[in-house]
Amino acid sequence: MNSKFNEKIDEKIKECLIYKSDNASVPENMFFKIKNEILKEKDNEGVFTKKHVLLKSRTAIIAGILVVALSVTCVAATNFSSIFGSSSILTEVKTFPSKDKVKETVGFIPKYVESFKNGFEFNTFNYTNKEIQDEKGTTIRKYKSADFYYKKDGSKKDQSLSMSIQKTDEKSFNEGISKNAISLEYNGVKIMYNSKQYKSVPNGYKPTDEEKHLQNEGLLQIGYGSEDEKVEVSQVQDIMWYEDGLSYYIINMNYNGLSKDDMINMAKEVID
Repeated sequence: MNSKFNEKIDEKIKECLIYKSDNASVPENMFFKIKNEILKEKDNEGVFTKKHVLLKSRTAIIAGILVVALSVTCVAATNFSSIFGSSSILTEVKTFPSKDKVKETVGFIPKYVESFKNGFEFNTFNYTNKEIQDEKGTTIRKYKSADFYYKKDGSKKDQSLSMSIQKTDEKSFNEGISKNAISLEYNGVKIMYNSKQYKSVPNGYKPTDEEKHLQNEGLLQIGYGSEDEKVEVSQVQDIMWYEDGLSYYIINMNYNGLSKDDMINMAKEVID
């Protein structure tokens, strides 16, 4: 994918992230979650074909900012609809929610757990309001995702583990599967695991030939706009599955001690 295109994407999303100090709260992976839905892999004809791409400066992701209204106008030229997302600290729940509470909040009851066997425990629950609009600004769809956040003893600020669930159709879900995803089946459910390196770089950074190769292979994502003008490397893992009309997505950022098997086992615990 063209680096200038990536820079424009990141710059536009930064412009649309509005800080509101009184009640601002952003999940540490909010930028990832929204960008995952708006940015698909671009082919030679300018068509987007993949949903789950992670591109953003790590330091900006973990900042306490409220996404009031995110409109990715820079992709309008590709005839891609705009996506708006919003989340607030005012709706954050710090006690493990009952099924009734979750249904009241998002309109459906997903599978979810209070803790995982590897030590991660429930931290907060929230939701994200999402809205898709076409090029004319007409709302195509409104929906919510249920967002669960987990921590373990000794967690650092730049570490995040979350699970996001939303209603979707199986076709849309399958379109979002990475070409490098490792697939396995558990209790009749297909689980996809993916891991890639994320590199936060200053604007104007020129990828090396090796980095370009890794990008083409889907093993590296580069985010432009590092606030401290340094190159920082993170490891991002995600695991996703589709069950009963819902897509489940667990993302791990910077808990480097988690293995592929750890991620898969967490998915199995939720499925059970």
